[in-house]
Amino acid sequence: MTSTCFLRYATLSALLLFSCGEPTVTASNASYEPRIVVEALLMPGYAVTKIRVTRNLRVTADLRSTVIPLDDASVVLTVEATGSRHVLTYHRGAPFDFRDHYYEYLGDDLTIEHGATYTLEIEAVIERQSVSMRSTTTVPQPGFRIASISHDRLAYRPKGPDDEVVDVQLRIERSPGTPLYLMTVEALEASADNFVYDNPFTDEDPDDLDLSDFNYEWEWLQNPPLTAGMSTMNVYWWHLWFYTDYQIVVYAADANYARFLQTFDEVQEQDGNFHEPEFAIESDGIGYFGSAIADTVSLTITR
Repeated sequence: MTSTCFLRYATLSALLLFSCGEPTVTASNASYEPRIVVEALLMPGYAVTKIRVTRNLRVTADLRSTVIPLDDASVVLTVEATGSRHVLTYHRGAPFDFRDHYYEYLGDDLTIEHGATYTLEIEAVIERQSVSMRSTTTVPQPGFRIASISHDRLAYRPKGPDDEVVDVQLRIERSPGTPLYLMTVEALEASADNFVYDNPFTDEDPDDLDLSDFNYEWEWLQNPPLTAGMSTMNVYWWHLWFYTDYQIVVYAADANYARFLQTFDEVQEQDGNFHEPEFAIESDGIGYFGSAIADTVSLTITR
């Protein structure tokens, strides 16, 4: 199992200004307001860690001299059922690896539980201005698991008895009340040597192959029945670009994380207007604070 988040988000650099009905965006320093950018996911049974707290940027910010992680913020996680407050500690990673800079709880008196509610509060100073944010998540109920995978080892796009391509399917047991299930598919070894060039979806040249376009894929199942029971998720062949082992993780997502996933890249309306994703964050924050249950299976694709 892994708590690695499937999305590689960029820090938001400015607030957007737009004209009604026109599909254009004008961003300027005049519209800039400091914001706390949070990427945080709680998982039952796992330590509270990888709580990433950064900042947004002015359009003209010099990235060589601007510190993006907020290393001196006040980050507190409250257990709503008891009112107990837990102060998180900053973990300082490599200088230019933002993913290795995060907050974590170092004590042994905090356990994330199914169905429990938690509130994250952050206070910081950005460009001499005090900012704060607050968000609350309720962890999904117990019950979720990957019950089975139709194949754990398979040749690339084999044909079945009916001459149809054989698909890979997961059967998942649902968590009651969970609105979305996210599946990530990661190739554990991705190189130009084991790429599936003979595929029906794209035409790639080994000399121009960008591995980052293919080594990590995702899919979701939304609006499933909100009761306990079984559902099916497909691992499509356009998720499998290499002859290698894959790690497949499925997340049962809470309402906060689900709505962020559904809206973070759908910010333009049909009439051209733009809107923010759904952050579920109060005050001066953008990003997401959510919770999820995760389960993992493996798959091997052979030549």
